[in-house]
Amino acid sequence: MRVTRNLGNGWSSVLTSLLFLIFFAAFAGLAAASGPQDAKKPGSKGTIALSFPGLDVPMIGETFEVAKRLLNNAGYKVIGHDPRWDSNAQRKDWDTWISAREVDLIAYLIVTDPQQWQAIAKKAKAAGVKLVSTNTTILPGVSNFMFEDDYTLGYDTGKAMALWMQERFNGAARKVMVSTSENPMIRKRGKGVIDALAKHYPNAKIIEYTWGDHTVTYNKVSNILTANPDCKIVFNASEVAFAAYSAMRDAGIDPKDPDAGIFNLNIDNSIIPLYSEPGSILRYASTLHATDWALAIASLSINALEGGPAIPYYATKLPVPREGAYDQWLGGGFPAGKTRRTVPSDMKAAYVKDGKWVSPNSPKDWPYMQDPNIPKGLWDQVPQPWRANLK
Repeated sequence: MRVTRNLGNGWSSVLTSLLFLIFFAAFAGLAAASGPQDAKKPGSKGTIALSFPGLDVPMIGETFEVAKRLLNNAGYKVIGHDPRWDSNAQRKDWDTWISAREVDLIAYLIVTDPQQWQAIAKKAKAAGVKLVSTNTTILPGVSNFMFEDDYTLGYDTGKAMALWMQERFNGAARKVMVSTSENPMIRKRGKGVIDALAKHYPNAKIIEYTWGDHTVTYNKVSNILTANPDCKIVFNASEVAFAAYSAMRDAGIDPKDPDAGIFNLNIDNSIIPLYSEPGSILRYASTLHATDWALAIASLSINALEGGPAIPYYATKLPVPREGAYDQWLGGGFPAGKTRRTVPSDMKAAYVKDGKWVSPNSPKDWPYMQDPNIPKGLWDQVPQPWRANLK
């Protein structure tokens, strides 16, 4: 009896172990089945998609690479794409990422009407995919964004235009091309320029043109020059100043024509050698360095995925002195005989502590470093509910 009882106890243990293994296998099978819905990979905190309209612009391409490195170093997987300035292609890729549960967060830059993005933004929210805007173009359900006062950027540029025009033309009437767009970022910049000229150079006659990529900008400026050969002053809201420069040169305008002037936001390799030349018709540029933009993107993305407070990150464009133009050079091909400051390779993303952004990086190492906290004087420009989080 004792032997029979011992065998029964043994079989009971075996059966218990088998039941446990069956239960564990079933649980593992369920977990595996739910796996495709989760973008997190082994050894990764999550997957972040960096979505820009095109990577051919050096500023954007460099920003992508630096942001990717910062996020990889923080433990995140990064994917991206190159829609080649086709907003339909950009949205289609979003739809693929969201439907396949490939990503946890999309950090985006869009340059078309935000209304066209409403449906895909709502789909992202429903799927639990967070959105972070790399500027102030806000979509439904966005977690956070980089704050840049686009109107003030435009106004400051318009004021610089007016001061130059006053010195050169002493208040005489002059035609000025100003880029605008359906996108609120570009539109606000153009509005700022127009308002500044109205106040500081009221004899400026504004000719608006629609901002676009290099080809669009070249064609728009060329057409205006054909109809108005005396219109040799132009404001360009973003990266494609070289297109405006090319159109002016092809129209017969000398590269150092004292009556011509290009005023633009953002500067890239194509215009740096020209901008650095004294007397160039490229009169004024302000820019946010790719490194500083990448820091904002990485900091916002990490903060959103790790449940941090939704406090916008401040980064703005700074005027570029001619003698510091080559500091803005991005990527390879740096011209022989020129010098520039080297961007530190060990920068880290900022984080929020006690309601404030804290940057672990020193301005001593990178002189263009900015305080990521929005100046109090601009708080009223921050939309709710984010304004309520500012301290």
